[in-house]
Amino acid sequence: AMRSMGSKSGFWILVSLVGVALAYVQPQHSPRRQAVRPRLLRGAPRAAAARSGELTGYLRTLIDGGSLTEEDSYAMFGSFLDGSAAPEQVASILCLLRRKGESPEEISGAAAAMVAACSPVKVEGKLLDIVGTGGDGASTINLSTASAILCAALGAKVTKCGNRSVSSKCGAADVLEALGLDLDLDLPEVERCIEDVGLGFLYAPKNHPAMKAVAPIRKTLGVRTAFNLLGPLTNAASAQRVVIGVFGDHLLDLLAGALEQMGTVDHAVVIHGQGLDELSPLGPCDVVELKAIVEEEEEPREGKKKKYHRSRWSLDPLADLGVPRCTLEDLKGGDQQYNADALRTCLAASDDFDACRDAIALNAAMGLYVYGAADDLKSALDLAKDGLRSGAGLKKLDDWIGATKQLRAEKTKDT
Repeated sequence: AMRSMGSKSGFWILVSLVGVALAYVQPQHSPRRQAVRPRLLRGAPRAAAARSGELTGYLRTLIDGGSLTEEDSYAMFGSFLDGSAAPEQVASILCLLRRKGESPEEISGAAAAMVAACSPVKVEGKLLDIVGTGGDGASTINLSTASAILCAALGAKVTKCGNRSVSSKCGAADVLEALGLDLDLDLPEVERCIEDVGLGFLYAPKNHPAMKAVAPIRKTLGVRTAFNLLGPLTNAASAQRVVIGVFGDHLLDLLAGALEQMGTVDHAVVIHGQGLDELSPLGPCDVVELKAIVEEEEEPREGKKKKYHRSRWSLDPLADLGVPRCTLEDLKGGDQQYNADALRTCLAASDDFDACRDAIALNAAMGLYVYGAADDLKSALDLAKDGLRSGAGLKKLDDWIGATKQLRAEKTKDT
């Protein structure tokens, strides 16, 4: 895959796409702003799609080096997802956004459109997601998936979103399928699983069917676009507590800024360290943290965007938490079955800790901290390690697998 649209080949692909798209440009038209307020709420209405003339206007803005507003991005991505935008327009706009660098407003508007078009999972209470953008190319074992399971074992209500592998050998859906989890549950069954077990998998094809409209375009382009960044921002259960890993440090402020613009989470961290989209014992990592500001004098109103205290800090697992260093090779994964076996081994009861168990404990600790199960990372890490020693994570995994199979059996019996 092309790493930069700044290369000569990337530039000429961009020129060709924009050349095709300019056939749509009609000087008599100018972009008319949609009076649409993005809402990233469970059950929000479908995104109001932009008309062809408005897409032409957005193309003009981007060709001239400008950025789009959150409202414009919301309408524009709505037209991508409902299939009303021409493929040439979609491809050109995605490449132009990548070329200039997406803004937090553009990403938040796109994420709001994606959530408005999704099939939601409706569960109550405080929810946690631990998820990465992927794209780091490291092919480690499934650390965020294992960490999410461990957090659920320690009392968090987890709605883990994910998909099959794109940039690694084994994605979250791949490893869970190899472990025996039923990925074909209907959404009400997923909701019941979350309520009964405290853990559910939000499988992207089930929750975001509108993505089929852009799948052929993304495949043809073959490069990273804004869509690669939206998954962690579009939890179909509207998780209020999120740990998001990004594959590059340049994305820390972008995704944190998008979360801030969306104003829906209560507590979130965006993390990157040592080239990975998750915490690891490899070395220090950078964290951007958002904590919602509680305005006691105001009554909470549905749809009102939250305001945040935003901070940026570094975490050194060795210096700050006493976690020994490792190498990337220590964290390497393999195919579905290899990663499934590794995950079960890591979650099984044992007093011994290797690099993989340390990494799982670190990411689970961040999840427990964000969830509010511990006041600081040191206390959260102690909880996570105790959970690994006791084998609570493996028990939760087996309970989860059993619940999905039972739900499937009940449905089969009814039909």
